[in-house]
Parts: sequence; structure tokens; C-alpha cells
Amino acid sequence: MPSFIKRFVPAGSAVLTATAFGSYGLGLLRDRIFAQTFGLSVDLDAYNAAFLLPDFLFNLLVASGIAAAMVPLFSALKREGYAQAYEYVGSIINTALITTGVVAAGLMVLAGPASHLVAPGLAETDQQAVVRLMRVLSLSPLLFSLSNSLGAMLVAERRFLYYGLSPMLYNLGIIAGVLALAPRFGVMGAALGTLGGASLHAGIRLFDARRLGWRWHWVLGWKTPSFRKTIRLMLPKMIGHPVELVTFWAYTALASTRPAGSISALNFARNFQSVPVSLIGITMSTAAFPLLADAIAGQRTSDFVSVLRRILGSILVISAAAAVVLYLIREPLIALLLGGGSFDAEAIKRTAQVLGIFCLAIPTESINHLLARAFYARHNTVVPVVFSMLALLVAVSVAWIFLPSVGITALPAGFFAGSLIKTLGLTGWLYGQSLKSADD
Repeated sequence: MPSFIKRFVPAGSAVLTATAFGSYGLGLLRDRIFAQTFGLSVDLDAYNAAFLLPDFLFNLLVASGIAAAMVPLFSALKREGYAQAYEYVGSIINTALITTGVVAAGLMVLAGPASHLVAPGLAETDQQAVVRLMRVLSLSPLLFSLSNSLGAMLVAERRFLYYGLSPMLYNLGIIAGVLALAPRFGVMGAALGTLGGASLHAGIRLFDARRLGWRWHWVLGWKTPSFRKTIRLMLPKMIGHPVELVTFWAYTALASTRPAGSISALNFARNFQSVPVSLIGITMSTAAFPLLADAIAGQRTSDFVSVLRRILGSILVISAAAAVVLYLIREPLIALLLGGGSFDAEAIKRTAQVLGIFCLAIPTESINHLLARAFYARHNTVVPVVFSMLALLVAVSVAWIFLPSVGITALPAGFFAGSLIKTLGLTGWLYGQSLKSADD
């Protein structure tokens, strides 16, 4: 890699970008298959609504702080020996599986009333479809608990290839489910494919973890200092991490009061918008995270500031350019990738309108991924939570206020407003606490 690129792009980001590009390519193929199979239909609305609560509970209880806590703690423990570090990983995995297992069982029992929370505007017959789908999808958190815990260890070891390939396999599982099972089972085929994809997502990371030398065994080190510190770091993240899910939960409820297909238009547009965020913001931030954590662990504040400034500038420039390009090509791109079958010209237009506003949030959301990891590297999970909660309040308030007058485009407008508030807040706080002191 040329020295200029090495200076502004963290090592490992090329692998993550390539695999993320492949994942989103498959994601777009998945969406095209969804669009041409189901269109902007109530069946697809039911699938999207049923997915929300299992995903929300998983993020709230497990995924919220796994990487934020495990990456710096695993990095510190392995200096004392890999046996201790691997035992720590085993404790986290076993605890996560117990937690998500209990939650999955509860969600299966309470799927009926839960369906009214995620999509109150759907008719009763459609609510029953949400219930059936939710009971199947409630098993996915078990698989993702294993996968995310192993993924944090792989990131700490800078083993990015299999980590990055797992989302591709997840999308392949969903695609296979729709193509093979939807003709017979309808949208339930998509739910079964989602479980298959989640199994592949966890399986490939387990394969790489075993290549690294990790082996599973039953251990619950709840009294160890590292486990207790993990819980302390996760508690604030348990509040802040699911904010995006809560936002889109609220958005789904609001969209369910609009014309049929509004939930699906929102989800399709969000999927397009998240491509550059993932390819630029998430991949570069993930690759930079171990560098930031190592700098803090080694008490090298100047290195921390240098890495943060370089990567922040790179993300800002590249993501802003990507936002402009996506805005300009949004309608023909949607027509090319989703158009056809049940996805007609009106569906293309509605989705493009939502995506156009979503493009504004590409730079801010990309930057926020790096800023949050800068705080996590400093063992601070509280400040990002505060601004995430503020962003949630702004996003939902703006959407709720303007939805009656401007329609569904109020939803992405609110999302951008909240994202911008979070960017400004995190940047100001970091500058005041770290960057400013380095300049003095």
C-alpha cells in the first residue's frame, strides 16, 4: 500500500472495505429479490416489522457493548497469556448465550402483544403474520451472540478476513431462503433463510477463532475483574447502542400509519444509504479501533490524537463525496437494482424520495462511528450514550412533528437532524477533553 494511503487509511480497512462491498452487493441483490418477489406489500412490511424486536433485544442485551469492552480488555489480557484471554472470551460467550436463550423463549411466548408494539397500524390478520415471523426470528439472537463475541476477539487480533466475510454469508442465507422457500412458504421462507444466514455468520467466525487457537469450554468467570469491568462498560452501552433500533422502531410505527408499503420504502432507502456508511465509516473505524486502543493502553496520547485526526479527515472527505454521488444517481440506481416485477415506477419514486434525504446523514453517521470508538478506546462508554439519547429524541421528535405535513420524508429528515447533533456533541467533547490538551 502506498505510504500516502497508509497515512490516512488504517491497516486492515482494505480487507474490511472489500468484504463490506461484497456484503452490500449481496444485500442489494437480496433487496432486489425481496422487491421483485413481494413488492411494497403488507407481507414484506410484516417481515420487516417482525425483525425489529428480536434485533432490538439482541442489541440491547449483548451486542451493545461487546466490541467496546472486549477489544481493549482482550488486548490487555493477552499480554499476560492467551489462556487467560481465551477463558475471558469463553465467559462472555456462555453468558451471552444464556441471556439470549432466556430472552428468545420469552419473546416466543409474548410475540402476540409484541407485534402490536412494532406495527400498531397493521390490520389484525397482518398482525398474526408478524407473530409467526417473530417467533422464528427470535432464534437469531442466539447465533449472533456467539458470532459477535468471537468477532470482537478477531478484531482485537486484527484478523479481519473471516470477520468481514460473515455478513456476506448472512445475506447469502437470506437470498437462498427467499429463492428456495418463498414459492412454497411465502415470506416465511425469508425468515427461515435469515436463520440459515445467521448460522453461517457465526460458523465462519468460529472456524477462524479455532484457527487462532481458541477452544470453547464451559466457564462462567463472573467474579473475575475482567468480566466485571466488561459489565461496567456494557451498562451504559446497553442504553445507548440500541438507539438506532429504537429510532427505526418508532419510524416503523409512524410509517405504519401511512399508505401501504411505507415501511418497506423506508427500509429499502435505509439499506441503500447504509452502504457508503459501512464501506467508509464502519470499515475505517473498525480498523482504527485497535490502533486507538493500543495508543491509550501504551499511554501514547499524541499517537491517539494523530490517528484520530487523520482518519476523521479521511472519513469526512470520502463520505461527503459518496453522499453527493448517491444523491445524484439514487432514482436510476433504485430502478436498476430493485425495479421490475411488483416494484413499479411509483415504488421507485417513493423510495428515491426517502433516500434523497437519507443521503444527508452519510457523512455524519460515518464520522460518529469513529468518534464513538475513540471514546471506547479511552474506556468511556457514557458520553457516546448521552449524545445517542439526545440524537434519538431529536430524530423522533422531528419525524413526528413533520410527518403529517411532509409525509414519509420527515423520517429521514429527523434521522439526519439527530445524527448531526450527535456529531457536533461528540466532536466538541473530544476536542475539549483530549485534542485541545494535546495542542496546548
